[in-house]
Amino acid sequence: MEVQAFVADETWVPAVDFTDHEDSLLTGTVSFPLPSFLTADEALSMVESTDRLLAWATAMKMSALARVEEAIGEESPRRQENQPVRFGGDEAHALAVSEVSTACALSRGTAARLVNDAADLTTSQWGILEAVEAGEISEAHARIILDQVRSLPAEQAENFAAAALQRTRTRQGRRRTPSELRACLGRLRESLHPESLAARKASARRERGVWFSPEPDGMCTLSAFLTAEVGMAIFNGLDRDARLASARAAEPGALPGAFAVPGPDAPPESGTAPDSRTLLELRADAFTYRFLGASDESGSGAFRAEVVVTIPVGLVLGYGAEPVETLATAELKAAELQAVEFQAAELEGYGPVDAATARRLAAIAPAWQRLFIDCTTGQALGVGRAAYRPPKALRRYLYYRDGTCRFPGCTCRAAACEPDHTIEWQDGGATDAGNLAMLCRRHHALKSIGAWSYRQSSPTGDLEWRSPLGREYSTEAADFGKALYPPKEPEPPPF
Repeated sequence: MEVQAFVADETWVPAVDFTDHEDSLLTGTVSFPLPSFLTADEALSMVESTDRLLAWATAMKMSALARVEEAIGEESPRRQENQPVRFGGDEAHALAVSEVSTACALSRGTAARLVNDAADLTTSQWGILEAVEAGEISEAHARIILDQVRSLPAEQAENFAAAALQRTRTRQGRRRTPSELRACLGRLRESLHPESLAARKASARRERGVWFSPEPDGMCTLSAFLTAEVGMAIFNGLDRDARLASARAAEPGALPGAFAVPGPDAPPESGTAPDSRTLLELRADAFTYRFLGASDESGSGAFRAEVVVTIPVGLVLGYGAEPVETLATAELKAAELQAVEFQAAELEGYGPVDAATARRLAAIAPAWQRLFIDCTTGQALGVGRAAYRPPKALRRYLYYRDGTCRFPGCTCRAAACEPDHTIEWQDGGATDAGNLAMLCRRHHALKSIGAWSYRQSSPTGDLEWRSPLGREYSTEAADFGKALYPPKEPEPPPF
């Protein structure tokens, strides 16, 4: 690759000529302005343009990877004829993986994943590849869609992929982050899977377990594969312990070391040093204390953590335990899928759970919290209050309405966020649902210093954000099961 610099309008602009070696098949020239001469907005535009270029290059790479395997199969590489057939008869695939691995300096596993992805993207999932080539989605978005597609039977995969591509953007056109897309597609997948969630959970539950992996520097990773409701209860309990410990450490005169389990060679704790542990560290210490330590706290012992489940009334009454039959038909078009309402319970912080689990959690709940849902939009309704600090009922409503931090692309859970007055209290803003939104601490700070601003554009809590560079983004309230995209009216037939 050669870089040739020339002057245009008194600005140095590098021209990159792609001829990295004599037999290179990559030729052409790409020009970008020198970043040091750009404004912040222009530099961000250059980042966006570069992303589109990378997406196009990724699509070309995937097409070429698929051709490697296809061509090896056509060219019939020589082999010892007296040798038995290896690799289950798929020798072309094994040879392609070995060639890609060595040529690109990749591990065998990484090379195999790329070859498999390329094969799917150039055959059954070519629509995803076209979206990557056009720069509409990134490689990360494409991989999330592929992973979900592969978990569905073939007759549902095509419809899912078409609907998933539409869901890469919100109703108002903002492109979702990979984390947002993963959560959104999880709900769509549940609505399409022909096997009930309860049956799949029963099968997956047999794979539960706990694993230990040694790590450098005297550390380890302890992993557990558990049912979602059990895992969320444990995590929420650890998170509650950690936040309480963090709050106590911030009190005047507090001593550090809550949830500390020092080893035999650990230096003694200083009673005057400030406690600078992060929330992650505090969760890890709470985990250790719950299993090994004898805490003096009154809340020690079995977790009494809150597990929040949004449950459609029909599930509590015993309806909706099975998937809608029409969802399993191969002829169902993507446009029709968007009109289907999937009445699944949602475990906060995880996603859809089966009806039996939802009813069991409802039965053991110590109290019920009423959440009113708009039957048309699937979004929560308001519960106005007039006070500076939102009362508990209003805060709970905001948790459910917002679901996550409302900053564009942020997936921090609402329960770990802070309520923010859209119009500041000191400027006359009221403390009601129409003037409150949940923001994580970082994005709350960005808004508070005036760098980012937003306004509520609808009674249901849709926000319109404005960045320091004047760019506009939108975020929507959490969805509780209604289709995100209404079906389009059919066009009249031509005369």
